[in-house]
Amino acid sequence: MKHLRILLVDDHEVVRLGLKALLSRYPHFEVVAEAANAEEAVSR
Repeated sequence: MKHLRILLVDDHEVVRLGLKALLSRYPHFEVVAEAANAEEAVSR
């Protein structure tokens, strides 16, 4: 299976933490960065 690198973007930190915890259960997903909004995501 293809390895997917993920940039999580959500303005609620608790949502980002929950999604990151959920995705960490799957070895083919890798959260490589997080951002609170689109502007922050694009600057990464």
